[in-house]
Amino acid sequence: MNVIRRARVLAMLAGLVPGAAHAAGYGIYEQGAAALGMAGAYVASAHDATAQFYNPAAMVRLEGKQLSVGGTWLTTRTSFAGEDPYPGFGVTEEMESGNFFPPTVYWTHRLRPDLAYGVGVNAPFGLGIEWKDPANFTGRDRVTKADLRTIDASGNLAWAANEAFSVAAGVNARYAKVELHQIGTLVTSGGQPVNILDVALKSDYTPGFGYHAALLAAAKQDWKFGLVYRSEVTVKVDNGDATFTQIPTGDPLLDATVAAQVPPSQGVATELVFPASLSAGLAWTGASGWTGEVDLVWTQWSAFEQLPLTFAQSPALNTAIIENYEDQFAIRFGAEHHLPTWTYRFGYYFDSAAAPSESVTPLLPDANRHGVTLGFGTTRGSWTADLYNLFVFVEKRSTEGVERDGYDGTYKSYVNALGVNLAYHW
Repeated sequence: MNVIRRARVLAMLAGLVPGAAHAAGYGIYEQGAAALGMAGAYVASAHDATAQFYNPAAMVRLEGKQLSVGGTWLTTRTSFAGEDPYPGFGVTEEMESGNFFPPTVYWTHRLRPDLAYGVGVNAPFGLGIEWKDPANFTGRDRVTKADLRTIDASGNLAWAANEAFSVAAGVNARYAKVELHQIGTLVTSGGQPVNILDVALKSDYTPGFGYHAALLAAAKQDWKFGLVYRSEVTVKVDNGDATFTQIPTGDPLLDATVAAQVPPSQGVATELVFPASLSAGLAWTGASGWTGEVDLVWTQWSAFEQLPLTFAQSPALNTAIIENYEDQFAIRFGAEHHLPTWTYRFGYYFDSAAAPSESVTPLLPDANRHGVTLGFGTTRGSWTADLYNLFVFVEKRSTEGVERDGYDGTYKSYVNALGVNLAYHW
């Protein structure tokens, strides 16, 4: 009797990549308060140090030196309603409310009218989930808790050919760290699952490297066009630790059978693929102090086809998990109104899901998203403060009865983001 079900253990480990870097799910586009006040429609109209992220080619249009420090308070709520055959109609589950605080620090310096550089530190991807009552959660043999953290360090150089056209290029180092938990179960003769194994995977921060390029063009005095490409980044995790701990059931015969099959704790290796993206923006600025912009953001999630897993001591567990994600698109609209000392902003975006129905899991219940934002900013001397709030309405997402591990139902989520930036320029 093989009580250690290989598929369930690997299904939990397979969550590494989609949870780590999903643009629609857990990619963090909230990298600047002025930008998010306009729903992230900032590729063509970026006018502060957060241009490091949204369009580095705009750095050469910034005066002098700028230092920007900020962050976002992200809160999430997710619930699940089961469907037949498993876990069944009438089953409801909830995640613990999530609270996350990704920070940003950006510095830009225009050395001369045609040359500027910038450096930045931010957290462009992240994941944090924890299902309530993990010992009894019906999806516990998929995942009970997950935590993914990234830190990016980037540098850019921008050059202006003339007053109407500038370009930029740069590199970034991405450090990723992951922790995942799962409870393995066995269905007894009575038909009820019994907890038999605690599975945990942890890794230290591991680097991957990428590059990006950007341009900014002013076709007419009131119009600007921006384009930004970010390369794929692959983080090769070769320092992961997989820990398998038996959970006693109180049945001596069953416990002895399980003990004979528990894999030893050991190293595990895999690859985290963070997809390439292309952002394009068109902005218009009027004489009345209004600026409006529309952006289209494409993310190459089709690069995530499968996840290889290699165990140091148990080669029988080695496998490649098929995911077959699809390319993802987002469209963003935003506007701001400049007054002598105050700026008011608002915006809307639509972010499409990348995961097919069979890849919608308790780790990443991916779905289409609608975001509505409000923001304002004020400048006093050399100081600028910006604040925004983003309301994210996530469409309900059903697995449509085709989830790969047979865990079917409908997920419902809501996300709120409250962010602030404080900048000094001289």
